[in-house]
Amino acid sequence: MILLCILILLALCGPAHGTCGQTCGLRPMGTTISSSRVVGGTDVMPGSGAWAGIASIRCIWKPPLSVHVCGGTLISSKWLLTAAHCFINRTNPLSEWAVVLGATSLGQVAPEVEVRRIKQLIMHEKYTPQLEYNDVALLELDRPVQCSSTIQTACLPGPGVKVTELNNCYVAGWGDRIVKSSGRDILQQAKVQVVDLQLCNSSEWLQGYVYDFHVCAGQGGVGTCQGDSGGPLVCQDKRGGFFWQIGVTSWGVGCARPKRPAVSSSTQYFYNWIWTKTGMRPASPVTPAPPTPPQTLPPRPTQPCPFPREKLLQFFNLLKDILRFLKGKIF
Repeated sequence: MILLCILILLALCGPAHGTCGQTCGLRPMGTTISSSRVVGGTDVMPGSGAWAGIASIRCIWKPPLSVHVCGGTLISSKWLLTAAHCFINRTNPLSEWAVVLGATSLGQVAPEVEVRRIKQLIMHEKYTPQLEYNDVALLELDRPVQCSSTIQTACLPGPGVKVTELNNCYVAGWGDRIVKSSGRDILQQAKVQVVDLQLCNSSEWLQGYVYDFHVCAGQGGVGTCQGDSGGPLVCQDKRGGFFWQIGVTSWGVGCARPKRPAVSSSTQYFYNWIWTKTGMRPASPVTPAPPTPPQTLPPRPTQPCPFPREKLLQFFNLLKDILRFLKGKIF
């Protein structure tokens, strides 16, 4: 009888995770270990839940053989944000591409890993390949993705977010490697410094090739490299608890050279374009609870599954029916 009641309660509560897109930024950076693989980076530990919004965009040869081409980030249950230049020299059809989510190792095969095909590619209509202007693209997945501890949506900053006040910035990616079912290529992350655009564009730095739709970050031994294109540049909200994706990795002069930071496309600049093209509404970031005012009673502990009145009535009515049934069987 007790077991039956517990099952009913679980059914009323529902799953812990659902369709992605209601909230974003649930997962901050996670545990890492030292590595020298991606310029100044560290390995992201499998199962840590870090970088839960990142995806590997791949060309499929003959399953299980595939090639990691670019990174991307999930922004809703069925849309991925990436760089336009990842597809500029595309010769094979979209049916031969795949998006892998929920993995930290490129060769990872596990229940938490989800694979989707690409239904539609939308490249920015003013993308200029020679100069990498407007280097953003959207991928519509063939079917929605379910959120989990390893799959979450990224937070994109709207016009009201003061990007210059954010700190603790990171980049992540896998680089350009061939993926096999037994592969062990681990997602890399690196902490980077965002460089002021005026300085980044100066004659000693990137010499006028940077514009207001760009973000510069990382240099002098730390930063992104080939194969990290389309991946995220994120910075922590000053209130803590979640990260804003402020950039999409676009281009660079070499890898992490002094005074040659990597250049990303600004997600804040392309904010309206992204949500207009997807036809979706942006998710709300998960904000920390406000501090308890002094000299007040402590808040009551939050229950793991708060019940609305209707669900409680549904439960007790069902319980009464079960008791009537058992009473009839006994007597």
